[in-house]
Amino acid sequence: MDSSSDQNLQKPTSIVTGIVRYLASRPGIGPGSRVLLCGVSNAVLIQGLTNLGLLVTCTNEDQDDAESLQQNVPEADCCEGNVPREQFYNADAGFDLVVVSAAERNECFSIFSRYRMMELASRMACIQPGGFFVQLGSSDSADGFEVTHSMQCCLRQVSVFPGQSSARSFSNQFRLRYPQRSSPFAISLQIPDQRLSPFEWDVLAMNASKRLPVECCQFAADRHSSDNRHAA
Repeated sequence: MDSSSDQNLQKPTSIVTGIVRYLASRPGIGPGSRVLLCGVSNAVLIQGLTNLGLLVTCTNEDQDDAESLQQNVPEADCCEGNVPREQFYNADAGFDLVVVSAAERNECFSIFSRYRMMELASRMACIQPGGFFVQLGSSDSADGFEVTHSMQCCLRQVSVFPGQSSARSFSNQFRLRYPQRSSPFAISLQIPDQRLSPFEWDVLAMNASKRLPVECCQFAADRHSSDNRHAA
């Protein structure tokens, strides 16, 4: 998602509108639902969720970005941080929806690493039983969205956790569902109705990192590029 510090609100594009509608249409999500956004710095998207009556909390590792978001979207609760589970996990309460940004291609070689899987698990531990985890990414740089790891890799990463997973692509015609024709995408996972402890989520992440391949889209692409250079 857009990580720049300039968070001035602008007219929403059809893509952002489509993503807001998609998030708000998750079963059980409605006015009063608690939503946690991790590393999502698109102020227009955040404003769209608050306009629907959702109670939005945003975390951003960059203090300046967090402060800018708070100024532009005062209806949301924006703070600096990387979502330590002790900050938000509560055995009796949790978020109905957690939305995160997929890892950018230049951030890491593989999203299947133990660190990345544990990071996802820490977010899922903040969700109410039956709630939703959504990962937003983009296969191309457009409308303020940064290029992330592929939709196929992100879906594989999320699908190793228990629950029902699905993928959705967006474009300027946000009803279009074909990934090859649109850039931004969303990976959704509905969390099981049975509550899992943070430790249980960690175990799932560690076991998954052992089963998944070392390579993902970025690692394979870089290796292919290197092989071509050596061949030349």
